[in-house]
Amino acid sequence: MQFGIVSLEEGRLPQKAAAQTALELDSTLAEAHYALAAIRTWDEWDWEGGETAFRRAIQLKPNDPLVRALYSHLLMIRERPDEAMAQIEHATELDPLNEYVQVLYGVDLYMARRFDEAIEQFQRALKTAPNNPLALWGLHNTFHALERYEEALESLEAAYAARDDGEVQQVLVLGYADGGYRGAMRRAAETLATRSRTAFVSPVDVAYFFVKAEQRDLAFEWLEIAYEAHNPNLPYIGAIPLFDIVRDDPRFQDLLRRMNLPQ
Repeated sequence: MQFGIVSLEEGRLPQKAAAQTALELDSTLAEAHYALAAIRTWDEWDWEGGETAFRRAIQLKPNDPLVRALYSHLLMIRERPDEAMAQIEHATELDPLNEYVQVLYGVDLYMARRFDEAIEQFQRALKTAPNNPLALWGLHNTFHALERYEEALESLEAAYAARDDGEVQQVLVLGYADGGYRGAMRRAAETLATRSRTAFVSPVDVAYFFVKAEQRDLAFEWLEIAYEAHNPNLPYIGAIPLFDIVRDDPRFQDLLRRMNLPQ
């Protein structure tokens, strides 16, 4: 769901039912508490409920690196960066070779505006998993934040190559030829918007590209679509640097308010 592969309706309900059934049978199952924590956080936007479930999962299984890593993201979303970094650093100590944990650490560093460290972290993850699309996407976002647009575009093309998405790869090249970096971002947004008519596309991804193309009104249209769909990537908008350029826009502040996110 969070990676934009299936819709929320396809992924959430069976997982939540399974987790609740598991807890009815055994309330000490850390994995079930963790599953509920993820659902409450990214699917239901229940920040308090998500944190309670994460804390219970960690209490029951304190050496699970993935639980701590994802809990760090909830803490970042809630603008508690010091606590978040403590959790993700503990997670990497528990399993320094876990590529997913390594990528989540990179995202934390990106959200903390520690861009040089984030680049090093994503590159470290890519040494062991060179085709990890999340690491490549994270590298793209970090280069974008630093206005290193050629490197940002290169990382983005690699991310879509890793996802075997030749169509977006091609429009990035064509868009860059026609209108530079902003043109590439606009073409990617338009391509995904068109694709969404016949297949599932995360509306947040479309909004991301329109923000990068400096098409603010279109970005807000897709953020509203994401809000109505309860998209699991939307909670990050208040924490990631990408939306700093629209942070003072009343529409953005209203969206944060409706999601009960820090303003």
